[in-house]
Amino acid sequence: MSSVATGLIASAVVSPIYVAVTNPLSRLEVIMQTSAIDKKSISTMGAIKEMGRDMSAFGMRGIFRGQGIGIFKAVISLTLFHEGRIFLTERQIRLNEEAGL
Repeated sequence: MSSVATGLIASAVVSPIYVAVTNPLSRLEVIMQTSAIDKKSISTMGAIKEMGRDMSAFGMRGIFRGQGIGIFKAVISLTLFHEGRIFLTERQIRLNEEAGL
């Protein structure tokens, strides 16, 4: 299997775990940042209560709404990051070998 395919598979395994762990904090951040400009800002407790209302109305979907594209982006970003890191590492090894190091 190629390095890119292996990276995509590894990223596809890791990304949903990452999104599941970090998404509640991201959801709080979005709730707090999307208040109307002419109104008072939403406090952290207010955002937590809003998440609670979402969970009451939609279940776990209330927390994880709209995360399908987030997982897709995470898979692509993680794969590209690792492919870039591997490329640079291999290039540096070649340069060191050419320099006799």
